[in-house]
Amino acid sequence: MNYMNQLNVFWRIEQMLNLTPSASYLYLRMLSIYNGLHWAKSITPAENVVKGTLKHGAFIKARKLLIDKGLIEYKSRGANRSAKYEIFELTDKRVQSLFDHSSDHTGDCTSDHSSDHTGDPYIRRDETNKDKRRKHKKRVYDQDSDFMKLAEFLQKQILLNKPDFKKPNLQSWADGMRKIVELDHRDKHQVALVIKWAQHDSFWSINVMSPDKLRKQYDRLTLQMLSSQGSTSEPRVSKQEDAKKKAEKERSKFLLYKYSEAGNNLDIALPIIKAKYPEIDTPDKALRILFPERYLTTGGVEVGN
Repeated sequence: MNYMNQLNVFWRIEQMLNLTPSASYLYLRMLSIYNGLHWAKSITPAENVVKGTLKHGAFIKARKLLIDKGLIEYKSRGANRSAKYEIFELTDKRVQSLFDHSSDHTGDCTSDHSSDHTGDPYIRRDETNKDKRRKHKKRVYDQDSDFMKLAEFLQKQILLNKPDFKKPNLQSWADGMRKIVELDHRDKHQVALVIKWAQHDSFWSINVMSPDKLRKQYDRLTLQMLSSQGSTSEPRVSKQEDAKKKAEKERSKFLLYKYSEAGNNLDIALPIIKAKYPEIDTPDKALRILFPERYLTTGGVEVGN
């Protein structure tokens, strides 16, 4: 197992597993112990070493939660012997099994779940408000709506990974996108970028498959997207620009090699250079590549002929 990889994956899933602070603390402490013991298959540390600053009751609850979530395995070895622990490697397959094991109760909570308290003498029902709720109409989004376009874009991106993905209620999805943009004040173009990035990520592509999930994890997704791009929101250099820089670097190396091979005599080296790079047909052009610093002013601007 790789310590940093385990840490990174754990922080990605910790919130979605609904761990308590004590459980997270205990897991990280066990991870550190495992790392110190060179990732033995199982360990038998003393209880006071494992629990750290946790009180006994909090330690027992935290340990049970980690076991229930499928992160660790625990086996008692009797009153006079330290318990045996095993911590599981957080591979993609393992992480998926954790979420398959957990029930997802984060459905659409926009419907009215108010109970009918008819006959309850302790509850006063407001008939006026009830009538208002009945008259409330759901929003309807047409195909030209930005929110519907975002909903359809998410659907298309998911279908690229999972062609048999069940067709969602796009009206409900569009309303979810509206909440992301209007209530959370997200830029709609940025939302589209985050959707595309998430559906190209091996982990998030299977864990963000609805606007509700996208909304819940939006900040984390944005940070990881920017981190994967070098911790900057600036666009990456295009492949063409990369290829151009690489070619210029190779050309400079070739010129310097042939120039040195000719004993720093440009008259001898130039015909050989020109044969490979016809555009370098004068000593001045060759010198600009060999010694670019000679052609720059103090401010870094190239001096013309």
